[in-house]
Amino acid sequence: MQGLVNFATAMGDAIAVLLPALCYLAACISFFFAAWTFRSYAYPHHHQHRHQPWVPFVSLILAGVFASFPQFLTMASVSAGTSVAASLTSYAPTTPGNASNILGSTPQNTVVNVVQLFEHFFQMFGAACVFWSIVTWRAIVNGRSNGSPVACAVQFTFGVMCINMLTIANSVLSLLSATGG
Repeated sequence: MQGLVNFATAMGDAIAVLLPALCYLAACISFFFAAWTFRSYAYPHHHQHRHQPWVPFVSLILAGVFASFPQFLTMASVSAGTSVAASLTSYAPTTPGNASNILGSTPQNTVVNVVQLFEHFFQMFGAACVFWSIVTWRAIVNGRSNGSPVACAVQFTFGVMCINMLTIANSVLSLLSATGG
């Protein structure tokens, strides 16, 4: 079990290193796409988004979202009812938890112990899910992908839930114990 915890923590650290770079890259791409599209408005024969005039404005707003992604994640987590603050600006390697004694006195305690061991991975994976849902939604808006905005909303919600996995696990366990499950 300790090997799995070590691997999950290492994967969470890898996502924590890659995600800020991807966010700033996406911010630059969105900004330059908006600038190029605004420039192409001067040449109506070469303008590919003439029937979608909102596309450069959406890309400009998303450039700001990607540039301030940790604050965006914190706002999404607060909207979900938790106080988890996201930070992607400073990296410190995470020490894996000790999996030698994960059994609790009750099954509920055991579930909470397991979720706590993998919490770092859940948070980083959730942040990556939120990032990719926004990137996918941008591709749909730009006409580069045939997807569903509803699927992006579901992926975004799933990502926010993964960021707040410990809170959700405690809520589900309290609901199950209240109903006698």
